[in-house]
Amino acid sequence: MKFVTIKNETTLADLSREVFETKGGKAGKAAKSAHAALRDANPHIADLKKLPVGTLVLVPDLPGTKEAPAQSVGNISAETLKHLERVLAGAKAMIEKSAAAQLENAEATVSLSKDRELAALAKQTPELKERLSGIVEQAKAQAKEVADNKKTKIQAITQLEKDLASLSPE
Repeated sequence: MKFVTIKNETTLADLSREVFETKGGKAGKAAKSAHAALRDANPHIADLKKLPVGTLVLVPDLPGTKEAPAQSVGNISAETLKHLERVLAGAKAMIEKSAAAQLENAEATVSLSKDRELAALAKQTPELKERLSGIVEQAKAQAKEVADNKKTKIQAITQLEKDLASLSPE
């Protein structure tokens, strides 16, 4: 997985041709697959007719399709690298904080469902018992999804940190 920044206003179709090599007998199918992969990996650009200059685009790994040769990033100042490192650290902290809050909410929901008075009321009201059971299952599923999403996002940030470190002029 890599990222590119749009240098000239372009369309998603043109970008897909720039970042993936789609030549040969199955070029049409490969181009459509590359275009779809870019659109799916970048929901923030899916509805744009033209991608504005400066747009950050995730280029996903696409099995069976070769990536086009990488564009040179050019010289990046140490100040810019430090700023980007701080931004990534902030993003990682925000991901951690958000996931912790969401997990806390899910755990609170499960905990509240075990309240004695609520359990007694649920025994008397079948509809409430059924609804409460659904809420608990939903909270448990949400907790798992939050944990999975956090892991994926932290892995992406870690990869970005490694990529940023490779740009360092040192």
